[in-house]
Amino acid sequence: MRGMTEREGSAGGGGKKRQGVAKGLHGGVREVYRDEAIWVLDKPSGVLSHPNHPGRKASNALLKGEFDFEDESYRIKVPGGGLHRVWLLHRLDIDTSGLIVCALDPEAGAIFKQALHDREVEKTYKALLLSAPRPPIGSWSDCLGRAARGSRVEVRVRSGRKANAETSYELERTFAGTGISLVRLVPHTGRTHQLRVQAARHGAPVAGDQRYGDFEANKFLAEKIGLKRMFLHAGGLSFSHTLTGHRLRFQQDLSQRLTLPLERLERLETRVPRRKQPEGDHHAFRRRRKKEKDQDREQGRGRGRRGQRRGRGKKKRK
Repeated sequence: MRGMTEREGSAGGGGKKRQGVAKGLHGGVREVYRDEAIWVLDKPSGVLSHPNHPGRKASNALLKGEFDFEDESYRIKVPGGGLHRVWLLHRLDIDTSGLIVCALDPEAGAIFKQALHDREVEKTYKALLLSAPRPPIGSWSDCLGRAARGSRVEVRVRSGRKANAETSYELERTFAGTGISLVRLVPHTGRTHQLRVQAARHGAPVAGDQRYGDFEANKFLAEKIGLKRMFLHAGGLSFSHTLTGHRLRFQQDLSQRLTLPLERLERLETRVPRRKQPEGDHHAFRRRRKKEKDQDREQGRGRGRRGQRRGRGKKKRK
């Protein structure tokens, strides 16, 4: 059942301030569980875990308030109680939906983060992938690193280095004739964009992923089944309560924006076209960059004076 735990607990304790924190939620975010220490929320796609810039508010952020990047907490206004701090304990990408955990007490937040570090918090995801991983049950182990691309930072696989990202996967079902599969993912580490990059690196990009996925396939799925967002959902969460030690388990169902495309996928008999090599493939990125540079040289579009000299060198001297 949605939001059920192994042990019953009050969702309204902790005084007037804690009772009023729900007023600070983004309109699309739903409260799943709350007590005096822990706050579990259901974040929809399109909502930021926190604003992107320090000292600024964002209309599409998880909570209505300023975010302090130093201690990773929101400061929100509580009716009749002034300001209250809420600590963000982990993040979900803006396009990923599902369960996210906050703390209403700094000690509880520190204990939870230590549990994350010690791999005592289990998070499970549902993902629609553009192919079926092989073998059907296994794990991915890669080294991920950040790479600058224009004004934004992307994550790529670095070959020949010690793995820092580990994910277990289990194939749940395939959709005959399409090449598409529904997969359960369990990350054991918490690297930025980990699931998306690893899925792409191993030949099975997440459907609808506009950064690391297959643009041709995404366009096809948007037209045929109405999938207009990334199909990655943090549906399962399990951890020991930071104060009582009791094990809490939560399960959040897929939203209608994901269940309807799945129903239409049942009737689709056309194989999903695959044109673009996944962005998560580091070698593909290097090949593409080399090709772009070669084209620039041919057209005399190098950088700075050097490129200008090449361009002028092609003109006939009078």
